[in-house]
Amino acid sequence: MYRRAGAVHGCALCGFGLDGAPRIECFVEDVGRHNAADAIAGHMSLNGVPGRDKVFYTTGRLTSEMVVKVAQMGVPVVVSRSGITQKGLEFALVVGAVMIARAKGRHFLVYNGAERVHFDTPPPRHAQ
Repeated sequence: MYRRAGAVHGCALCGFGLDGAPRIECFVEDVGRHNAADAIAGHMSLNGVPGRDKVFYTTGRLTSEMVVKVAQMGVPVVVSRSGITQKGLEFALVVGAVMIARAKGRHFLVYNGAERVHFDTPPPRHAQ
């Protein structure tokens, strides 16, 4: 829906299967990114899903409110297709969350926690 309409936000809770393969455990679309995030938090609470080994993905901006919600879910990594806000970054620094944004295709920016990101291919080094 997001790709077709653009006015809908999607959020996903991602983890790993028993075989170690990455998988989407829960996906929600809503007109508000906060509604989608809250639905995932509810899913986690109702089903006893721990967040410690998960990644939270959203199509919306990573604001302070979104980072706080994800931290309350116990999820250590937050990823956005969109951008971040200064307050969002400040909260990620305080709670120690890995913050990745502008994640489109194979490209992304790591704003916090780069030392905890394991690259399957080393990023290119730019001449300085």
